[in-house]
Parts: sequence; structure tokens; C-alpha cells
Amino acid sequence: MPQEEPDWSVLRRRAIGERIRTVRRHRKMTQEQVAHAIGADRRSVVRWERGQRDPALSMLVQIADVLDVPLALLVDDTLEIDLTVATRDSRPAS
Repeated sequence: MPQEEPDWSVLRRRAIGERIRTVRRHRKMTQEQVAHAIGADRRSVVRWERGQRDPALSMLVQIADVLDVPLALLVDDTLEIDLTVATRDSRPAS
């Protein structure tokens, strides 16, 4: 019998979905446009944004690329979303 998913996992999935939605809207892209650009269907994007499903890492990388943001911006909820300067080229120095 499958175990119930921990609360923290559900919260993280929802946070990632909200970040995807926020950046997508800022970039004035539709769910359909993002889906087409990454080779997924719109329903998948809807499910990811609602926190109903986890996007695979490979999909997250592609989403970040399409939205022109660092991957960390989508998955690290300690980072503030400042889309006036957030692009893949504005990655923090290592």
C-alpha cells in the first residue's frame, strides 16, 4: 500500500508550481506556449502550476530555459522573485 505523501512535499510542489506560473505570466506566455516550447501538453503545465504533479527535472530545466530564468529561481523558495532583472545570464556568482 502506498504511503501518504508528506506535507512538506506537497507544499514544495505547490511552491514550484506557483513560481512557474508567476514567471510565465510575467513573460506574457500562455500555458500552451510553454507546453509547445518544451514538448509537453497544456494539461501537464496546468497540473504543474496547480501543484498537482511534479515536473521531471528535465522538464524544469526546459521550463527555466523557455522562461529565461535560472533553474534555481523556480525551485529555491528562499530566492526572491525579481523579474525585472531575472534572466539566465544574471546567475549569482559561484
